[in-house]
Amino acid sequence: MLYMRVAPELYLKQLVIGGLDRVYEIGKQFRNEGIDADHNPEFTTCEFYMAFAALEDLMQMTEDLLRGMAETLTGSAAVSLPGYNADSAPINFGPSFRRIDVMQELRKHIPELPQTLNEGSLNELQSILAGRDIPVAHPHTVPRLLDRLIGFYIEPQCVQPTFLYGHPAIMSPLAKCADSEQTVSARFELFVNGKELVNAYEELNDPNQQRVKFQAQAMERDQGDDEVPLPDSAFCDALEAGLPPTAGWGMGVDRVIALLSGVTHLRETIAFPIMRPLAK
Repeated sequence: MLYMRVAPELYLKQLVIGGLDRVYEIGKQFRNEGIDADHNPEFTTCEFYMAFAALEDLMQMTEDLLRGMAETLTGSAAVSLPGYNADSAPINFGPSFRRIDVMQELRKHIPELPQTLNEGSLNELQSILAGRDIPVAHPHTVPRLLDRLIGFYIEPQCVQPTFLYGHPAIMSPLAKCADSEQTVSARFELFVNGKELVNAYEELNDPNQQRVKFQAQAMERDQGDDEVPLPDSAFCDALEAGLPPTAGWGMGVDRVIALLSGVTHLRETIAFPIMRPLAK
C-alpha cells in the first residue's frame, strides 16, 4: 500500500538506530488539515535527529539558526512584519528567546487544572472549557483539549520568539519524559508571532514504553480523532535494536519563509498550493 506521509520522523530515527548519528531531511509532508493563512495540506519541513544531544542543545541551535537566517536575509536580527504600524516592535531574534513553562502558565489561568493529566482527565477538561466558554471542535480527546487551552491562554503571548516547554506527557507520545513521575515531556515548541515554527524533543527510546504510548494513541482514534497515526509496530521492533539518546527537531519551512519574506499567507510560499474550490 502506498500513501502520502505525514512526517519523516520514524524513518529518520530508524537511520539513527542503524548507525547514522546525525540525519536530516527537507521534504514535503501531507496532512488532512484545513486551508487557512497558517495551514495547507501540503507543506515542507526540515527535520534532523542528533544522537547524544539534549533539549538545551537544540534550544541553542534554534536560536543561532533563526538569528542567523534573519540577519542574512534581512540584514538585521529584528524583522518587521507586514501590516505593522510604525509604533509596533519588530520580531527580534537577537536576544535569548523567552521561555514559558506550559503547565505553570496554565495553572495561573486555571487553578483547578488537574495535577495529573492522563486519559482519565477528559471529563474534567471538558468541564473547564465549558465553564470558561472556550469553544473546541470535536472530537474531544485529552491532547486536543490541552492544546486548545494552550492556544487560548499561552500562544497569544508569544509574539516575540518564545520557547514553550514542560508539556504534559500525554501530548507527546514519541518524546521522553523529563521527570521521574513520567508526567512531563522533554519537549519544546518555538512560537513566533503566535505561530508554531519549531517542535523538538528528546526521543523516547524504550520500545516497551513506546508500545504503551501507541496503544494510548489508538484509544484516541477510537474516540474519533482520525488525525492520530496508526501504531507502527515495525518502529517499535526497530527500537529493540537500540536507539542511542537522541534529540529530534522539526521546523515548518513554509512558515519561516512567510515570516522572513513578509507574506501573510502560506499559499504565497508554495508553487502550486491546494486552493478552496470556487463557489458556483
